[in-house]
Amino acid sequence: MEDSIHLVVVVHMVVAEEVSKKSLRNYALSLRKEIINKKDLETKVINNVLNNKKVLEANNILIYVSLDMEVDTKVLINKLWNLNKNIYVPKVEGSIINFYKIDSFNDLVIGSFGVLEPITNIIYKDDNNSCCIIPGLFFDKNNNRLGYGGGYYDRFLENKNIYKIGICFSTFIVDNLITDKYDIKMDEVITER
Repeated sequence: MEDSIHLVVVVHMVVAEEVSKKSLRNYALSLRKEIINKKDLETKVINNVLNNKKVLEANNILIYVSLDMEVDTKVLINKLWNLNKNIYVPKVEGSIINFYKIDSFNDLVIGSFGVLEPITNIIYKDDNNSCCIIPGLFFDKNNNRLGYGGGYYDRFLENKNIYKIGICFSTFIVDNLITDKYDIKMDEVITER
């Protein structure tokens, strides 16, 4: 417990010093390697997502397929299928991402940046009754997000009327992040707490 409190304090100090986004991204990636009890934390995050009113009401869930150090969205996707949700996952296409419907993990292949991407052709079009679950390296208490630096989600979400949920472990919630006019704020951030 003391270690996680120390990590939170360090994160707050780093943000307070207004380091560059690149430095903060590198720090977040190194901090992820120090997560203890990842499986327990993931279970709590996933349960909190599954009990979220907006997620329960949505027909369409746009969700990324996680990398090793992120909250395991593969488990979450399976549970969302069990709730009869339409699942759409992102595919990098040039400088943008589009989301495509998948019905199983067999609809995915390794694509850009070593991330699993859809091979299907049913593209997401309808913002009604939809939630987008979004990765981030850090989020702040005002629901701002620090992503991986490509701006893909910011461009995708720019003119969308879709409910935006960031997910992460609470260690990655900081007081304030430096943002610019292109950064899209989340509607809420869900952690294990």
